[in-house]
Amino acid sequence: MEEAYWALREGWAAGDRDRERALYLLYLAWWHWAEPDFLTGLSHDPDAVAQWHEIFEHFGGEMSSDAELLYVAAIMAEITPWAFGNEKVWKETADTMRDRSLVLKPDGFCPEEFGGRGNYGDYFAHQSRVSRK
Repeated sequence: MEEAYWALREGWAAGDRDRERALYLLYLAWWHWAEPDFLTGLSHDPDAVAQWHEIFEHFGGEMSSDAELLYVAAIMAEITPWAFGNEKVWKETADTMRDRSLVLKPDGFCPEEFGGRGNYGDYFAHQSRVSRK
């Protein structure tokens, strides 16, 4: 994952704004602080939080029209609201994003929609299984 992260970061810095790669980079940037490095194998990157916010804002932030971005960002914010800034605000923002994702995609996301999408897909397929129970 470390090599993929840095390659995606380099691409982003060079202007690559492909949605699929950006979603994967969003996930990997978050993964840098969501779990300890001995579990993820990712090195410390003090710019990972800023990278996450840059990608999130590029795609419209909490008012994005991309249901998947809202869905995955809401999960990330629900799990680690303290890492995004004001914990109370980000808990509320996560709720808003999840609600907005359901307005845009009323049936939500099923695990199969994340199939074949690497670690990002595996993680959010699992999350969608958990949320559908």
